[in-house]
Amino acid sequence: MAVLDRRTEAALREFQIWRDLSVWAVVPNMYAFIRDLTDRGLVGAALARFLRLRPGAMAVTGVNALRKLGPLSRSDFSAGALWLAQMELAAASGLRIGRVFLHPQLTEIALAGRVRGLFTEFASQARSLGMEPGLVTHNPVVAGEVLGTDLDAFAAIVAPCNSKGYKMVPDRGSCEILLLSRADRFWASEITAGASLSVEAGLAHARTLGLAGAMLDFRGVEEQFRARSSPILGAAALPV
Repeated sequence: MAVLDRRTEAALREFQIWRDLSVWAVVPNMYAFIRDLTDRGLVGAALARFLRLRPGAMAVTGVNALRKLGPLSRSDFSAGALWLAQMELAAASGLRIGRVFLHPQLTEIALAGRVRGLFTEFASQARSLGMEPGLVTHNPVVAGEVLGTDLDAFAAIVAPCNSKGYKMVPDRGSCEILLLSRADRFWASEITAGASLSVEAGLAHARTLGLAGAMLDFRGVEEQFRARSSPILGAAALPV
Protein backbone atom coordinates (compact mmCIF):
# COMPACT_ATOMS: atom_id res chain seq x y z
CA MET A 1 0.00 0.00 0.00
CA ALA A 2 1.48 3.35 -1.00
CA VAL A 3 0.59 7.03 -1.08
CA LEU A 4 1.71 8.07 -4.56
CA ASP A 5 4.25 10.74 -5.43
CA ARG A 6 6.80 10.98 -8.25
CA ARG A 7 9.61 9.17 -6.47
CA THR A 8 7.36 6.43 -5.17
CA GLU A 9 5.79 5.91 -8.60
CA ALA A 10 9.23 5.68 -10.24
CA ALA A 11 10.45 3.16 -7.65
CA LEU A 12 7.31 1.03 -8.00
CA ARG A 13 7.53 1.04 -11.81
CA GLU A 14 11.12 -0.14 -11.58
CA PHE A 15 10.13 -2.83 -9.09
CA GLN A 16 7.26 -4.05 -11.24
CA ILE A 17 9.61 -4.64 -14.16
CA TRP A 18 11.07 -7.70 -12.45
CA ARG A 19 8.33 -8.59 -9.96
CA ASP A 20 4.70 -9.32 -10.84
CA LEU A 21 3.19 -7.30 -8.03
CA SER A 22 0.15 -5.05 -8.03
CA VAL A 23 0.05 -1.88 -5.94
CA TRP A 24 -2.58 -0.81 -3.46
CA ALA A 25 -2.63 2.95 -4.12
CA VAL A 26 -3.88 5.60 -1.68
CA VAL A 27 -5.19 8.73 -3.41
CA PRO A 28 -5.02 11.66 -3.41
CA ASN A 29 -1.71 12.45 -1.72
CA MET A 30 -3.12 14.83 0.87
CA TYR A 31 0.27 15.58 2.46
CA ALA A 32 1.62 16.92 -0.85
CA PHE A 33 -1.62 18.68 -1.69
CA ILE A 34 -1.70 20.53 1.65
CA ARG A 35 1.92 21.63 1.14
CA ASP A 36 1.09 22.92 -2.35
CA LEU A 37 -2.10 24.52 -1.04
CA THR A 38 -0.05 26.50 1.46
CA ASP A 39 2.54 27.58 -1.12
CA ARG A 40 0.41 28.03 -4.25
CA GLY A 41 -3.21 28.35 -3.20
CA LEU A 42 -6.10 26.15 -4.29
CA VAL A 43 -5.89 26.86 -8.02
CA GLY A 44 -2.09 26.54 -8.10
CA ALA A 45 -2.15 23.25 -6.21
CA ALA A 46 -4.72 21.76 -8.60
CA LEU A 47 -2.86 23.10 -11.65
CA ALA A 48 0.41 21.56 -10.48
CA ARG A 49 -1.24 18.13 -10.50
CA PHE A 50 -2.89 18.71 -13.85
CA LEU A 51 0.42 19.66 -15.48
CA ARG A 52 1.97 16.35 -14.39
CA LEU A 53 -0.37 14.45 -16.69
CA ARG A 54 0.41 13.15 -20.15
CA PRO A 55 -1.51 14.89 -22.98
CA GLY A 56 -4.06 12.06 -23.29
CA ALA A 57 -4.70 12.01 -19.56
CA MET A 58 -4.99 15.81 -19.57
CA ALA A 59 -7.74 15.59 -22.17
CA VAL A 60 -9.70 12.93 -20.28
CA THR A 61 -9.30 14.69 -16.94
CA GLY A 62 -10.24 18.02 -18.49
CA VAL A 63 -13.42 16.60 -20.03
CA ASN A 64 -14.40 15.02 -16.71
CA ALA A 65 -13.78 18.34 -14.97
CA LEU A 66 -16.07 20.11 -17.45
CA ARG A 67 -18.81 17.60 -16.63
CA LYS A 68 -18.42 18.47 -12.96
CA LEU A 69 -17.85 22.18 -13.56
CA GLY A 70 -20.83 23.24 -11.44
CA PRO A 71 -19.83 21.35 -8.27
CA LEU A 72 -16.13 22.18 -8.77
CA SER A 73 -16.88 25.89 -9.19
CA ARG A 74 -18.81 25.76 -5.91
CA SER A 75 -15.83 24.08 -4.19
CA ASP A 76 -17.96 21.00 -3.61
CA PHE A 77 -16.06 18.69 -1.24
CA SER A 78 -16.86 15.42 -3.02
CA ALA A 79 -16.27 16.74 -6.53
CA GLY A 80 -12.92 18.27 -5.58
CA ALA A 81 -11.71 15.17 -3.74
CA LEU A 82 -12.68 12.86 -6.60
CA TRP A 83 -11.06 15.12 -9.19
CA LEU A 84 -7.78 15.12 -7.25
CA ALA A 85 -7.91 11.33 -6.94
CA GLN A 86 -8.64 10.96 -10.63
CA MET A 87 -5.67 13.15 -11.60
CA GLU A 88 -3.27 11.15 -9.44
CA LEU A 89 -4.49 7.85 -10.88
CA ALA A 90 -4.12 9.26 -14.40
CA ALA A 91 -0.55 10.35 -13.61
CA ALA A 92 0.23 6.85 -12.34
CA SER A 93 -1.31 5.04 -15.31
CA GLY A 94 1.91 3.12 -15.95
CA LEU A 95 1.63 1.29 -12.63
CA ARG A 96 -0.23 -1.97 -12.14
CA ILE A 97 -2.72 -0.86 -9.48
CA GLY A 98 -4.96 -3.60 -8.16
CA ARG A 99 -6.79 -1.71 -5.43
CA VAL A 100 -7.23 1.99 -4.83
CA PHE A 101 -8.05 3.53 -1.46
CA LEU A 102 -9.40 6.98 -0.68
CA HIS A 103 -6.91 8.83 1.51
CA PRO A 104 -7.85 8.32 5.19
CA GLN A 105 -7.89 12.08 5.89
CA LEU A 106 -10.65 12.52 3.33
CA THR A 107 -12.37 9.37 4.53
CA GLU A 108 -12.61 10.55 8.13
CA ILE A 109 -13.82 14.03 7.13
CA ALA A 110 -16.46 12.55 4.82
CA LEU A 111 -17.62 10.08 7.48
CA ALA A 112 -17.90 12.86 10.06
CA GLY A 113 -19.97 14.90 7.61
CA ARG A 114 -22.02 11.86 6.51
CA VAL A 115 -21.02 12.52 2.87
CA ARG A 116 -22.17 9.15 1.57
CA GLY A 117 -22.04 10.16 -2.08
CA LEU A 118 -18.27 10.60 -2.01
CA PHE A 119 -17.78 6.94 -1.17
CA THR A 120 -20.28 5.52 -3.65
CA GLU A 121 -18.91 7.68 -6.47
CA PHE A 122 -15.31 6.79 -5.57
CA ALA A 123 -16.14 3.07 -5.65
CA SER A 124 -17.88 3.48 -9.00
CA GLN A 125 -14.97 5.42 -10.53
CA ALA A 126 -12.43 2.88 -9.28
CA ARG A 127 -14.30 -0.02 -10.85
CA SER A 128 -14.69 1.89 -14.13
CA LEU A 129 -10.88 2.06 -14.23
CA GLY A 130 -10.56 -1.67 -13.64
CA MET A 131 -9.50 -1.33 -10.01
CA GLU A 132 -11.03 -2.59 -6.78
CA PRO A 133 -12.05 0.19 -4.36
CA GLY A 134 -10.94 0.15 -0.75
CA LEU A 135 -11.26 2.13 2.47
CA VAL A 136 -8.81 2.94 5.26
CA THR A 137 -10.51 4.19 8.41
CA HIS A 138 -10.19 4.35 12.18
CA ASN A 139 -13.98 4.53 12.41
CA PRO A 140 -15.33 1.37 10.75
CA VAL A 141 -18.51 1.40 12.86
CA VAL A 142 -19.33 4.91 11.65
CA ALA A 143 -18.51 3.79 8.10
CA GLY A 144 -21.02 0.98 8.50
CA GLU A 145 -23.65 3.42 9.75
CA VAL A 146 -23.05 5.95 6.96
CA LEU A 147 -22.72 3.51 4.08
CA GLY A 148 -25.02 0.69 5.14
CA THR A 149 -25.08 -1.97 2.42
CA ASP A 150 -22.87 0.25 0.22
CA LEU A 151 -19.99 -0.81 2.46
CA ASP A 152 -20.02 -4.03 0.44
CA ALA A 153 -18.94 -2.04 -2.64
CA PHE A 154 -15.43 -1.95 -1.14
CA ALA A 155 -13.27 -5.00 -1.76
CA ALA A 156 -10.95 -4.22 1.16
CA ILE A 157 -11.50 -2.21 4.34
CA VAL A 158 -8.49 -1.51 6.54
CA ALA A 159 -9.27 -0.77 10.19
CA PRO A 160 -7.59 -1.18 13.60
CA CYS A 161 -7.91 -4.65 15.09
CA ASN A 162 -5.97 -6.07 18.03
CA SER A 163 -6.63 -7.95 21.25
CA LYS A 164 -6.22 -4.80 23.39
CA GLY A 165 -8.80 -2.69 21.58
CA TYR A 166 -6.12 -0.13 20.72
CA LYS A 167 -7.55 2.61 18.43
CA MET A 168 -10.73 0.56 17.98
CA VAL A 169 -13.52 3.17 18.05
CA PRO A 170 -15.90 3.27 19.88
CA ASP A 171 -14.73 0.01 21.51
CA ARG A 172 -13.34 -3.39 20.65
CA GLY A 173 -16.65 -5.21 20.97
CA SER A 174 -18.56 -2.95 18.58
CA CYS A 175 -15.76 -3.06 16.04
CA GLU A 176 -15.41 -6.83 16.15
CA ILE A 177 -19.14 -7.33 15.55
CA LEU A 178 -18.76 -5.39 12.29
CA LEU A 179 -15.48 -7.07 11.36
CA LEU A 180 -16.96 -10.53 11.85
CA SER A 181 -19.96 -9.64 9.68
CA ARG A 182 -17.62 -8.95 6.73
CA ALA A 183 -14.47 -10.80 7.71
CA ASP A 184 -13.49 -11.52 4.10
CA ARG A 185 -13.29 -7.77 3.38
CA PHE A 186 -11.55 -6.48 6.49
CA TRP A 187 -7.79 -6.15 6.86
CA ALA A 188 -6.41 -5.49 10.34
CA SER A 189 -4.20 -2.50 11.05
CA GLU A 190 -2.56 -1.49 14.35
CA ILE A 191 -2.09 -5.21 15.06
CA THR A 192 0.72 -4.62 17.58
CA ALA A 193 -1.38 -2.12 19.59
CA GLY A 194 1.29 0.56 19.60
CA ALA A 195 4.16 -1.96 19.81
CA SER A 196 2.74 -3.50 23.00
CA LEU A 197 2.14 -6.83 21.20
CA SER A 198 4.37 -8.88 18.94
CA VAL A 199 3.62 -9.10 15.22
CA GLU A 200 2.97 -12.82 15.63
CA ALA A 201 0.43 -12.19 18.40
CA GLY A 202 -1.26 -9.55 16.29
CA LEU A 203 -1.46 -11.83 13.27
CA ALA A 204 -2.79 -14.65 15.44
CA HIS A 205 -5.63 -12.43 16.66
CA ALA A 206 -6.58 -11.42 13.11
CA ARG A 207 -6.40 -15.07 12.09
CA THR A 208 -8.72 -16.05 14.96
CA LEU A 209 -11.33 -13.60 13.68
CA GLY A 210 -10.98 -14.97 10.15
CA LEU A 211 -10.04 -11.61 8.63
CA ALA A 212 -8.74 -11.33 5.08
CA GLY A 213 -5.30 -10.23 6.23
CA ALA A 214 -3.25 -7.68 8.13
CA MET A 215 -1.35 -4.53 7.27
CA LEU A 216 2.19 -4.25 8.56
CA ASP A 217 4.52 -1.28 8.75
CA PHE A 218 8.01 -1.71 7.34
CA ARG A 219 9.41 -2.89 10.67
CA GLY A 220 6.77 -5.61 10.81
CA VAL A 221 7.49 -6.64 7.23
CA GLU A 222 11.21 -6.93 7.98
CA GLU A 223 10.47 -9.02 11.07
CA GLN A 224 8.29 -11.40 9.07
CA PHE A 225 10.84 -11.57 6.27
CA ARG A 226 13.58 -12.54 8.70
CA ALA A 227 11.36 -15.15 10.32
CA ARG A 228 10.21 -16.45 6.92
CA SER A 229 7.09 -17.73 8.64
CA SER A 230 4.65 -16.57 5.96
CA PRO A 231 4.77 -15.33 2.37
CA ILE A 232 4.69 -11.55 2.16
CA LEU A 233 2.51 -9.78 -0.38
CA GLY A 234 3.45 -6.24 -1.32
CA ALA A 235 5.12 -3.80 1.01
CA ALA A 236 2.73 -4.13 3.91
CA ALA A 237 -0.04 -6.63 3.26
CA LEU A 238 0.08 -10.09 4.78
CA PRO A 239 -2.55 -12.80 4.47
CA VAL A 240 -3.57 -14.43 7.72
